[in-house]
Amino acid sequence: MNGRSGLFKFVIFVLLLVIVVTQVLSIIQSRRLYQRLDRVFEKLSSGQIGRRITTGRAVTDKADDLPMPEFSGDEGDWLVWCLRAEPRTLNMISVDSDAYTNYVVVGSIFERLLEYDYDEAVMKPWLAKSYEISDDGLEMVVKLRDDIHFSDGVPITADDVIFTFETTMNPMVDASDIRGFYKNFKQVNKIDERTIKFVFDEMYWKTFEVVGLFEVFPKHIYGFEDAAEFNTRRSNPVGSGPYVFEKWDVGQQIVLKRNENYWGHKPRLKKIVYRIIINDLAALQSLRAKEIDHLIPTPEQFYEFQNDELFQKDFYCLKYWVPGVPFYFIGWNQNTPFFKDKLVRLAMTHMIDRQRIVELLLRGNAEVVSGPFYLYGRQSNPEIEPWPYDLEKAKELLTAAGWVDSDADGIRDKNGVTFSFKFSYSTGSTFYEQLAKLLKDEAAKIGVEILADPYEWSIFVERMNDKKFEAAVMGFGGTIESDPYQTFHSSQIQDRGNNFVSFSNPQADELIDKARRTMDKDERYALYHKIHAFLHEEQPYTFLFTRPAFRFIDRRFQNMNVHKLGLYEFEWYVPRDKQRYH
Repeated sequence: MNGRSGLFKFVIFVLLLVIVVTQVLSIIQSRRLYQRLDRVFEKLSSGQIGRRITTGRAVTDKADDLPMPEFSGDEGDWLVWCLRAEPRTLNMISVDSDAYTNYVVVGSIFERLLEYDYDEAVMKPWLAKSYEISDDGLEMVVKLRDDIHFSDGVPITADDVIFTFETTMNPMVDASDIRGFYKNFKQVNKIDERTIKFVFDEMYWKTFEVVGLFEVFPKHIYGFEDAAEFNTRRSNPVGSGPYVFEKWDVGQQIVLKRNENYWGHKPRLKKIVYRIIINDLAALQSLRAKEIDHLIPTPEQFYEFQNDELFQKDFYCLKYWVPGVPFYFIGWNQNTPFFKDKLVRLAMTHMIDRQRIVELLLRGNAEVVSGPFYLYGRQSNPEIEPWPYDLEKAKELLTAAGWVDSDADGIRDKNGVTFSFKFSYSTGSTFYEQLAKLLKDEAAKIGVEILADPYEWSIFVERMNDKKFEAAVMGFGGTIESDPYQTFHSSQIQDRGNNFVSFSNPQADELIDKARRTMDKDERYALYHKIHAFLHEEQPYTFLFTRPAFRFIDRRFQNMNVHKLGLYEFEWYVPRDKQRYH
């Protein structure tokens, strides 16, 4: 009896276990079904399924040789950036594109043939599968990957690459500052649907990078008959990257959402929001109120919070040097009666106490520089010392240039022109406002009058491009190695080129051209040292300072790594229990 009872209990236990397991499997299967349905509804709402049907592109598993890593961590949440100015355009092939344009679209919406590896700082294939350079360096054949496509599902082909190049080189397209990089390009030929041959007139040491860092535009989206149509396209960017454009609320924010049809491994964050906050204090307040996640602080803000333990419980407080950090400068418009004489430009440099600016306004978080090259790179000439602060020398130089106070009113003059000029800068920056006041006081000591001339960023940039200014302060960032051709060669003065101070010197042109053709690194660095020394004497800019990158970032983000080339936000994620946005 006990034996039968035990057997009966065992059978009942097994039946109950089967029922429980069946229920669990049913729940799991239901969850998977709902997850699949969620993905289907998400794709339906974004139009992706319709696009795949019309393009005939089948859904396939990811290839094993994708150039990006397969990102780890929980999916979800948004990254809310603070932009300190609103981009003038989201079109990269435009003279109006700027650093803020880059922040929003490069790498996220538009992708390139090659990309820099953030740890090794070398270029590797991205949209390209492979490349081959001829022995004489005058031809480069690029083979595209087979699995790449734009966000609407249309495959990327050689036609898109050639369209992008021809658009850039079209003289009616307002992109003169970009065309200078392609000066040595002879032609770009289509070999087949996936193969492009670039042919060059002459050697240029930066050619490999110029071909590689080539944002590919979809011809079927951007094709035009009238260049004016292309020039006015400033919004709604379409590319092949891991994010797609959602909206631009002018004056407020730009929103990107994850490209669920992305050809590569998708990042974990579902949205990137670029919140536009121009005022320094307002930006910091928004960070502390958890309204934004990512802020590039002013040096003064970084100094204030870099040792604040309470602040650092909530935010990463990062400071790091990378190639391409900007150098800041005052550009002297040489089309004005004041600054066409290099003696006057040199006097202006002696008037400025740059070390005091670094210590007082930047709280020591910067280094005074004497030229346009990365301070810790091989292009920079280590033997050049910045000109010293010397008001007596400034006065001497101005007098030698013929600027004297002929009517005893306290301001120098020459040929009936009073030495009173406007100092232009972008609004919203406490530093620029303080700098303007400091320079005004220093200028008065040598008989020169400076008038503050602030503008909202988009207007400021427009005036720089059109050369409608007298003196202006701003910063330029670069790549691992930079080419001064864009900013100091006389050919870049016209057609809204980047030589906006109109610096024209045959000797400088000759040195810059020779350096572009020099492939041997040691010989090229020697030439750049000469260019550095020449610009130091000519002072088309007063080179002020460079500084490391500063970042305040909400600590809920994980996988936060500072690579050799800086931060790579696509690898970040937020643990599910810390996610803020849904």
